[in-house]
Amino acid sequence: MVSGVGGTGSNSSANALTSLAASNSFVSQNTFLTLLITQLKNQDPLNPQDSSQFVSQLAQFSSLQQMTQVSKGMEQVLENTVPNLIGRTVTVADSTNSNGYVQGVVSGVVYYADGPAITINGTNYPLSAVQNVS
Repeated sequence: MVSGVGGTGSNSSANALTSLAASNSFVSQNTFLTLLITQLKNQDPLNPQDSSQFVSQLAQFSSLQQMTQVSKGMEQVLENTVPNLIGRTVTVADSTNSNGYVQGVVSGVVYYADGPAITINGTNYPLSAVQNVS
């Protein structure tokens, strides 16, 4: 994503940030901005960064922001539709069952920090385990 920090002098913090970004498959918005600012601070004034590279990095940041907004929007839509499953018959994946799945009527919804879960036969299943709704 970021090609590195240009310039001269001691920039160990910039190198640390660059290796942090390279080691993670997902770079947060704050990390991206920190890298970009560090890159701009440490560039050689007589040989500045290519403007097309800078524009490319800004476009990547814009894409990251848009993907984050879409993801948050999808989570909200999903969480708002979960209560509609109450009273519906669903099939959920369950590796502890001999069939590999459980079928039953959703009797409730539980919200955990990592997302909603549905209650079937007294057991909570994450929404990601739902395979079929009828």
